[in-house]
Amino acid sequence: MKLSVLMTIAGIVLLGTTRDAEAQTLTLAQMESYHRLTNQLIAPCCWREPIAIHRSTEAQQMSEEIASLLAEGRSEDQIREMYVARYGARVLADPPGVTGRWLYAAPVVLFFSLLLLAVRRLRSLVSQGHSPALRAAPEFMALVREETRNEWA
Repeated sequence: MKLSVLMTIAGIVLLGTTRDAEAQTLTLAQMESYHRLTNQLIAPCCWREPIAIHRSTEAQQMSEEIASLLAEGRSEDQIREMYVARYGARVLADPPGVTGRWLYAAPVVLFFSLLLLAVRRLRSLVSQGHSPALRAAPEFMALVREETRNEWA
């Protein structure tokens, strides 16, 4: 019984050191690829954060899998395509193609369009004489000036 417990503990220790040794075998270029990939792929458990930030078991498993695939010599594109095939394009932080560009451009275009419409509307109101100062009767304006003359002096 004691022997089986000691063997189990020894196995766990050896597995832990083997896993650390595998993580240390990545070259500098592979580590850069690892960091790029873990920031480009979204955790499939909740679809909210990249796996570099997310701390779920799925995200940690994906990170370990990416490290082992890079250690085997797979390229970033191969790994990315593998995850897209497994989870769909939703797994990518930046969607490919025109869709990704529209996600950044649409709010800017909408803002400037609304700003242009507001300026045109205000110009048309002013040119038609719909200014609040022009709508007040001259008698009323004279009365207001008379009452407030001493307040501003």
